[in-house]
Amino acid sequence: MIGWGIIGVGNVTEVKAAPAIFRSSDSDVVHVMRRDPDRARDFAQRHAVERWSTDAQAVIDDPNVTAVYIATPTDTHHPYAIAAARAGKHVLVEKPMALSATEARRMVETADAAGVHLWVAYYRRTLPRCLKIRDLLHDGVLGRVLSVHTTWRKPTDFSNWRWDPQRNRGGEFYETACHTLDLLDWLLGPATDAAGVTSPDTHAVSASYRFTDVTGSGSWAFGTPDHVDETVLIGTRGVLSFASFAPTPIRITTETGTVTHEIPDPPHVHEPLVATILDELRGTGTCPSTGHSALRTAQVTDTILNP
Repeated sequence: MIGWGIIGVGNVTEVKAAPAIFRSSDSDVVHVMRRDPDRARDFAQRHAVERWSTDAQAVIDDPNVTAVYIATPTDTHHPYAIAAARAGKHVLVEKPMALSATEARRMVETADAAGVHLWVAYYRRTLPRCLKIRDLLHDGVLGRVLSVHTTWRKPTDFSNWRWDPQRNRGGEFYETACHTLDLLDWLLGPATDAAGVTSPDTHAVSASYRFTDVTGSGSWAFGTPDHVDETVLIGTRGVLSFASFAPTPIRITTETGTVTHEIPDPPHVHEPLVATILDELRGTGTCPSTGHSALRTAQVTDTILNP
């Protein structure tokens, strides 16, 4: 039995990841933690979890815990992941991986030294619609891919924790753009030559980068009246557009016309990722989102914010 300990049983855990763990025949949640004892107890009771705590170290030290899922705000990812890895526990940590690439690198080095797996919840690498995009690229539908461009604009509540510099650096850009940048790493290869320009309050961020011979750029703006989420891949034979955060149709335009692919996300979007993690623990597969791949994304976002 693969025993999971969860640090931070909030909405992300409830909706995205835990259901996939509960449904596996050889995997279960055995210990959960939340600082609010009433909410920790409530989660445990509703999901028939035997142990709950307000102390993260109690989860890490539990001998029945094989792997620790860290689903807390970004500023706690580094210390919890380091502690879990040193205790010999495998680690799944939410994104962004840490507050900086320096912290992310320490997490990778600690997990490698301890001989444990470290995964990061960049679940788009396993979503059916993103797998379809990768298949289309591999099939040469766009011909040679020349460039990729991301546009992101949205109304924003600047009072939430994502804009607290003590809990998260780079505002909502750091919390959200990493998903698209990590997906492009998976689709096109590691990014190089990253550079960025930001407004003093990080309400606007522009970036450029390169994926092998594919040039790329992105523009993120927060506090706008409209909402735009689009990444466009431009090739010699066609143009493909998709959204990072919603299962809107994948749109492909070639000289013969336009084709769309409507592929819904699963009800629990972490489920395909969790399935690959469980396969890796069983020795029957591998997870595509590792600490090493997520470190590359952390390095790119760091460089954009601090060119």
